[in-house]
Amino acid sequence: MGARVDKDGSSFKMSLKATIILAVVVAVIFMFAGGWIRGAITKFFNPQPELTNEVVVKQLEKIQDLTTAKETDYGFEKYEDGGIAFLNKKQFTMFYTYEARAGIDLAKAQIKIDKDSKTVSITLPAPTIQSVAVNPDSLRFFDKSDSFFNAADVEDTKAALDDAKKKTEARLDRTQLLKIANKQAKDVIERLYEPTAEAGMYTVTVTTTNPK
Repeated sequence: MGARVDKDGSSFKMSLKATIILAVVVAVIFMFAGGWIRGAITKFFNPQPELTNEVVVKQLEKIQDLTTAKETDYGFEKYEDGGIAFLNKKQFTMFYTYEARAGIDLAKAQIKIDKDSKTVSITLPAPTIQSVAVNPDSLRFFDKSDSFFNAADVEDTKAALDDAKKKTEARLDRTQLLKIANKQAKDVIERLYEPTAEAGMYTVTVTTTNPK
């Protein structure tokens, strides 16, 4: 028995319309399914580790004692009537170079991760002076007539180095050095997590702590 067709062909038109709608629905389903499959394959071959406190802590531990500011300079110290023992030298001037380092201990950083809002908040500890070192090879000694004499004439080179370090620590501009260290630390950590931010995975906020 043949299919019934209206004189105006309305049954055929409706059947054709239903077929087209069904084809569009199927195409949309395949499009979304294809996107999901592509995403799953991409994640499988290029997995993105989920950011947790433990992950961030381990990342920061790799650069735990972070030096972010350094000052290299020289100093002159004048001595009269002793102070440091020399052979036959009562008055002399000591020249030396030094290096001071400042930075932060990332092991003390406070980390807060909000998975719902995809945000990472990192609060850095206050920077500190990490070291002040006098270069022993830079020591030079001059007598009262500004004539250079050999460091071998110094009876106690260690005392000379210790004194130079004390003088350097006393006049070091700690405020400025720590200020630079704080700014540089923020820049370094922000650059470290810049790829994460650019990928749209998380928004990373870095906050510094002012030194006392």
